[in-house]
Amino acid sequence: MKLLILTVSAGQGHNAMSQAISKYVQGAHPDVEIKQVDLFKDGDQTRKKKKAAWMVNDGYFTLVKVAIGLANHQFEKLKNRDINKKANTLRRNFITPARKYIEEVLNEYKPDAIFCAHTFAGILMTDFRNEGNENALKAKIVTVVSDYDVAPYTELLTKVDYIITPTDDFDDVLTKKGFDLSKRLSLGIPVQMKFSETIDKKEARRELGLDENKDTIMMMSGAVGFGNLAKTVLNFNKCKSDLQIVCVCGRNEKLKKELEDLKENGKVKNELYVYGFVNNVDVIMSAADVLIGKIGGVAIAEAFNKHLPIIANRKLPFQEYDNMLFLRERNACDYISKDKDAYKVVDRFFQDRERLAEVRKNIEALRKPNASKDIGDLLCSNNK
Repeated sequence: MKLLILTVSAGQGHNAMSQAISKYVQGAHPDVEIKQVDLFKDGDQTRKKKKAAWMVNDGYFTLVKVAIGLANHQFEKLKNRDINKKANTLRRNFITPARKYIEEVLNEYKPDAIFCAHTFAGILMTDFRNEGNENALKAKIVTVVSDYDVAPYTELLTKVDYIITPTDDFDDVLTKKGFDLSKRLSLGIPVQMKFSETIDKKEARRELGLDENKDTIMMMSGAVGFGNLAKTVLNFNKCKSDLQIVCVCGRNEKLKKELEDLKENGKVKNELYVYGFVNNVDVIMSAADVLIGKIGGVAIAEAFNKHLPIIANRKLPFQEYDNMLFLRERNACDYISKDKDAYKVVDRFFQDRERLAEVRKNIEALRKPNASKDIGDLLCSNNK
């Protein structure tokens, strides 16, 4: 059997889902051959493909850093677009540049199953099926809603065999977009299975060299570094709780240096531990009592699989803001609305243990710790 995984390097979330599926299948279904392809970075690098790759990654992060309000306004307009209108701009900028190479892969590799880790991949597969491509028609095609929100243009990928969602709350939206709900499976957002493994909190803290008994905050700025963590860390000097803070700065060396300087100069009241890009996020999550940072779908799934409550940063781009709204409506996260009040949000958690317990209870109702297994098994099953 052959599995084709189609991804896009927009941040790292889609690649992380792809790697989670690949790693699970390699272990559980060793006879399955796997090929992973990036729509824009693999194959011949035409000018249009390079432009598309820049737009979905570097262009995205540049836009949300310098004009997040404008970016979110445009995103809301896209969400409310007339689904009957042709998506000419989208096709010109993102679908057409990837089309030739992906069609070549499809026809040469002849996959039995295809996992679409990004909306653009699902659109391409729907187009190929509409055109009668034999290999697209015979393969089992599975796509995923990777946030607690249905992305714009999802209506263009209705010919997939299954659409995986993190919850069944989106049925009305999917119906309006033209989906047959028999294709919808609420299996969750796939992340590496290590996030579903239980590590004793004190054991994780010992491994990291942390105090075993202190309330522990984990702060993340994302794989590329995003958000004003330094300002927030200083704000936590006002907290009533005696804290230890673990900051994961990603590849943001400037932020890492800034935090290290604050610690060295004695400006931080709480114990502060600073990391750059790490591979043991699962251990840090096991050690923490609460996570503060950006909340993309993958980060939420990782944290929830670790039973870890989330406090969202103030500035959230695109789907992350909608993720926050969805989770807050279900009392499954909190939100820093003003930088100056960050310490109050943290104290609400640690000074009111009943509330913290309630949030954890609501997390249990949302978490899907077996998502990678369930999706991987679906892809590798004989049933279409």
